[in-house]
Amino acid sequence: MKLQNTLIITFISLILISFNIYSDELSDKNTACNAALNKSDFGSAAKLVGEVLKRDANNRDTLICKGRLLGAQGSFDAALITLKQVEALSKESFEHIIGNMLIGNVYKAQQKYADAITSYETSMMAAKASKNEKYIRANHNLIGDAQSRAQDQNAALASYQAGAKLAMNDNERAESFELLASTYKTLAQYDSAIEYQVKAVQMQKLSGTLDQYADANLLLGQMQIAAKDYANADKTLTKFAQFAKDNGGAYYEAKANLYLAQSKVASGDTASARTLLVDARNTAKNINAIDLASEIELAEKKLAN
Repeated sequence: MKLQNTLIITFISLILISFNIYSDELSDKNTACNAALNKSDFGSAAKLVGEVLKRDANNRDTLICKGRLLGAQGSFDAALITLKQVEALSKESFEHIIGNMLIGNVYKAQQKYADAITSYETSMMAAKASKNEKYIRANHNLIGDAQSRAQDQNAALASYQAGAKLAMNDNERAESFELLASTYKTLAQYDSAIEYQVKAVQMQKLSGTLDQYADANLLLGQMQIAAKDYANADKTLTKFAQFAKDNGGAYYEAKANLYLAQSKVASGDTASARTLLVDARNTAKNINAIDLASEIELAEKKLAN
């Protein structure tokens, strides 16, 4: 689910960046409202929403923040009422793109995937009408996410492939390759999953953050384990563990060694697995990575049984 959550966050960020920023007080409050939501400061967001809507009940940007707030609090029906009000206030093509994307996100949170897909398709039609390829791609990927959650992986694959064709830079290509790799893995088509994940690693190396590059490598190792390609999993994870160590990434070093231990167990080398787990646990505890240390200790207990 991590990749799916990342997808949602990416598109929310995409939406927020696209808002017009004015110097007047109401726009400042709208900016502050969205900033509060991004930090999960629901109290501040609610206060700002109330202040603006008291003065301008039809302030579209504030209603967007209100809809997002209600959705984040789990009040999905109320969120839909608010966001449909946003859509009714929309005039420009771009406003229809955003309004329908946000409505789709709420339907998806309710697990109403058919309704979510319909909203994303409506958003895509507006994007196509204005030849906005960035949001055409975004909607392809959001549709793919909804299809994946609905367990229609072949449909999701087709949507992600359509989105990949519109990727404009290495970051977008990396994201598309990871979505394709994850879907192929779910379909147990491991050769294709590994092929696309290797491409994702290459793209993240070129333009991603160190965290993105790390996650891409770890996912590749996990896919190779799932494919029972233990020799290549060992190579991937050993090489990355050394990279993490050389670059001060103790957390990722420990995680790579955890996965490497899992590969060793699967291939029958339990002695090496025990050594790797001890090293990984000590590293995790040294950096106070409590959750990771607990995960490693659980792996040690399973190995002891």
